[in-house]
Amino acid sequence: MRELAPHLVWEVVLLLAAGAVVAGLYNANSAVFTRGQVWAGIAILGFAACGLALSLRTATPNLAIGSIAVLAGWVFADLVNDGTSVAVAFIVAVLAAAGVGVLLALLAGLTALPAWGVTLGGGFIVSAALLEATEGRLVPVTGDARSTTFGLWAAAFVVVSVVGGVLFALPAVRRFLSANRPVAGDDDPARWRPAKLVGALVGITGSAVLAGVSGVLSVRLTSAAAFSDSGQLPYALAAVLLGGVSLFGRRAGVFGVVLGVVIVDGVRRWEVLEGANAATALLTTGVLAVVGLIAVWLLELIGRRLAPLAAAAPPVFAPPTPGFPPGSPAGIPSQSAGGYPPPPLPTSGGPAFGQPTYPAQPGPVIPQPWTVPGTGGTAPQVPSQPFSPPVSGPPNTDPPPGYPQTPPPSWPPAPNI
Repeated sequence: MRELAPHLVWEVVLLLAAGAVVAGLYNANSAVFTRGQVWAGIAILGFAACGLALSLRTATPNLAIGSIAVLAGWVFADLVNDGTSVAVAFIVAVLAAAGVGVLLALLAGLTALPAWGVTLGGGFIVSAALLEATEGRLVPVTGDARSTTFGLWAAAFVVVSVVGGVLFALPAVRRFLSANRPVAGDDDPARWRPAKLVGALVGITGSAVLAGVSGVLSVRLTSAAAFSDSGQLPYALAAVLLGGVSLFGRRAGVFGVVLGVVIVDGVRRWEVLEGANAATALLTTGVLAVVGLIAVWLLELIGRRLAPLAAAAPPVFAPPTPGFPPGSPAGIPSQSAGGYPPPPLPTSGGPAFGQPTYPAQPGPVIPQPWTVPGTGGTAPQVPSQPFSPPVSGPPNTDPPPGYPQTPPPSWPPAPNI
């Protein structure tokens, strides 16, 4: 919850900004909410932004969402023109987008290559294939493919985005799916790990599926399939950054993407009503993206102080000392150093008792609370207590009960003569 708190505060600011944009758009022309296809724009941009946000959350940014959306739209239009039902064509088009996503995810996940480079190159290949297949021309849809249920699709986008944000708010899900984000103390980012493959499959494939839905909805709105990317990526990126989704992965809120889409799409429509040209629209989108970048930077600074990310270091077990079994008194190992519990230290034995000893090995000098007879010095005075003589052998020279059982300065002790 501490990691999520800064994003929730930022989303309150976004909510106020979104309310201001909606109010300004309504004042400019109230009919835009009834005849201006507002819900269609939110649904199309929303699914694209939701897919991009998913790939950023898993630290596998998918820069091919624009090309994949166009591919799904072209497949949908081609199937509908051949007489396939709208529902079947919709499913096949989304599966085609998912297939491209799986290929890109496997390439990025199995090689540990940066996902942005893999998807950027893959997007160029998809765009080239589309240009060749369409011969650079729009593909009109001859069948009844237009949709009048964009309000439901907009609601579906909100549900998918919020549910995804709630799932990523769970610490276990965040840790499991964000293994591609470099963490302080972690291993080499170029080193392959199974968790990175899982994150790439979820992030890149999931974003491709959502981009495919966006592409099909775009065709159902315009009744024509484009042959190249229509520039959806900059608007989706501006909405995602404004929503507070970190470019480094993992850190994001719950409602930020929805509010970012409302702001970006609302500002774009407001500019159209005011007669702004394309250059002004792109400039405004860039400014919103820069504001989002600054917000992400501040959220990262605050998040690192409230909930720093650190890789769990694997336990290191020291090898046993050559010539000594694990737990030998000569090495005096401890639980933290060697990984073995320290055995009880003997206070009697050695050659005088017919027991074997280990070769001598230099070790740390340990201060002794008493001096064993035969090693020099004078033993401290201790209260006299009864001793039970051993059954056989020399008298027992163990310290009285209650004294720490510490080994003598050298082992074995000199035999009593």
